[in-house]
Amino acid sequence: MKIVLLERIERLGRMGDVVSVKDGFGRNYLLPQKKALRATAENIAYFEQQRASLEEKSKDLQVKAEAIAKKAAKVNLLVIRQASEVGHLYGSVTSRDITKYLEGHHIDITHTQVRLDTPLKTVGVYDVKLTLHPEVSLFIKVSIAPSEEEAKKLLESPDGVFKKETTAAPVETIETEHPGFPEENVADLGEELSAN
Repeated sequence: MKIVLLERIERLGRMGDVVSVKDGFGRNYLLPQKKALRATAENIAYFEQQRASLEEKSKDLQVKAEAIAKKAAKVNLLVIRQASEVGHLYGSVTSRDITKYLEGHHIDITHTQVRLDTPLKTVGVYDVKLTLHPEVSLFIKVSIAPSEEEAKKLLESPDGVFKKETTAAPVETIETEHPGFPEENVADLGEELSAN
């Protein structure tokens, strides 16, 4: 399917580009989201008439996104979640969770603007990408810890990796003779098996 892009789309093109995409991607995502028009002669002519207003609208949205980005760049999110002894969360932290925590800092974005490949399932410090506009994106720090004390330790550690402090008892080594086969019997058994 050939389409005309109404805005810049990552890995696809800029506003006004005529590109070819798979039918499902065009029908199910780009056209309903009003990010593109079918590349017919009428739609291309319509786009050229509307180009100036679309560019102005995009610039306004970019200015708003840059203002949100300045605010978000100052934020370090702290997410307190229950976790196991080794740092695995009971549950996960998703893009919707991060959006709710950002709302607590008066940063209003949608969960689709938070870019996570997979939900976060372990304790640690993560760089999470926010894409606020096709031209504006940034990374914020998200710290996930089981308690505020652990979060402070996590932020102080140079690698941002969860390390549970444990007091382990010294390990004793006990040498015993293995009651299994003596070595010569094992060699004889190997010869018997190869002969059969």
